[in-house]
Amino acid sequence: MEILDSMEAREKRAGRQAQGRTQVGSVEHFFERINVAAIKLSGSLKVGNTIEIENKEYTLRQKVNSMQIDRRDVNEASDGNSVGVKVHVPVRKGSAVYRLD
Repeated sequence: MEILDSMEAREKRAGRQAQGRTQVGSVEHFFERINVAAIKLSGSLKVGNTIEIENKEYTLRQKVNSMQIDRRDVNEASDGNSVGVKVHVPVRKGSAVYRLD
């Protein structure tokens, strides 16, 4: 019974963590000199959204202050676009990108 209780608690925590966020893409490349993540979008993203970039080791949470497509500033982008987003810390290729709702 103790194992079931702890398994149920883990499932409930995982469910709460999944609520309120939507996966919108993944990191394709990280440009170290300028701290920019190239993100291939599978959903929509706007300037002002808060994102989480997550991998096995850490989760980065930050607001999208600016976004570029082909070196041009954009306010929003959608599925299929590749965007550049300035990030506070280095991120890894393949990291999942979530939009907090």
